[in-house]
Amino acid sequence: MNSFDKLAAPLYADSRRTLTAELCRPDCNAVPGLLPRGFAQERNALVWTPNLIIAGVAKCGTTTLHDLLAQHPRVTGGVEKELWFINDQHDELTPPVNVHSRGLDAWVDQFPDKGKGDFDIWMDASATYEYQDTAKQIIATLDPQPKVMFIVREPAQRLFSLYQYARYHHLRIPHVQSFAQFIEEIREPVNPRLRDQNVMVHAWSGSQYDRMLEEWGRIVPPERLFVTSVEELSQDRVRVLTDIAIWLEIDPAGLIGAGVDRSNPTVVTRSRLVRQVGKKLAKILPETQTIRKVKTALRELNSTPIDRDERHDNAALLESLTAEFAPHMARFEQLRRELAWQAPARAEAGV
Repeated sequence: MNSFDKLAAPLYADSRRTLTAELCRPDCNAVPGLLPRGFAQERNALVWTPNLIIAGVAKCGTTTLHDLLAQHPRVTGGVEKELWFINDQHDELTPPVNVHSRGLDAWVDQFPDKGKGDFDIWMDASATYEYQDTAKQIIATLDPQPKVMFIVREPAQRLFSLYQYARYHHLRIPHVQSFAQFIEEIREPVNPRLRDQNVMVHAWSGSQYDRMLEEWGRIVPPERLFVTSVEELSQDRVRVLTDIAIWLEIDPAGLIGAGVDRSNPTVVTRSRLVRQVGKKLAKILPETQTIRKVKTALRELNSTPIDRDERHDNAALLESLTAEFAPHMARFEQLRRELAWQAPARAEAGV
């Protein structure tokens, strides 16, 4: 048994016991179609699942990463960028068609080609999976297990971006009037007024990437876990995309040559009603590059630029948050070297 198996064995054992018990109860209400790891042969004969999960982190560039990958000829995504198919049952973002309502078999229906196209990679890029118990349980027990990817961002900058998105664009925190108030609201224990917004509930803990990586490292072996950051992608785009291609076993040229449509900027929404109608229409339209550009153009018509001075005005708070998260980031980098995939040359050099 290798070091990963020793680390993960208790979790897998608990997952098998829990799922087996649920599946065998007379009043069984376990996730339909989901079989524990010990029934891999039967599961493989019955259920198709995507083989790449971008599980997080929200407001860290998951849309950019998704769009880059989706342009590769060997990669395809779902009918929407975020399927949220294996979210927890009562999460506010969980769509009507999900693993709890339709069973694991319905995941394939969330892809335009039903898993039968000429691709090597089928991708579900749902940033909320980072903290969803259902996602962790299912990914832990799938055999074959999908590859899992995370992209992170300097925590203070991530929280500031999340604040601006929630206040000005998502319009879900009307009572919050400043970044300082936002930080006080999301610090643990989280303000009860936010309890129906899981993204806000997990905003602070979800920025402690060391804890996230430690937990996911118990679920996914290093060779199937890839971690990068917004900063790395910005500073050395070619290297990061090449590493991703090597990890996915696809031609790097298809990623390096891809352009990025900045389709998820943080802006001030003019009309919440127009935004809500647009979201409903977007759900019934196919997820193609042309449709994405149309949706981006319409969103821009309902948007105004955000106040860029606000970041400068909060410089002192951002600096203090960076210092507060520094121990978590140091531990995160250590765990990343131990628990996530490393490019062959850097792995040999111990970097």
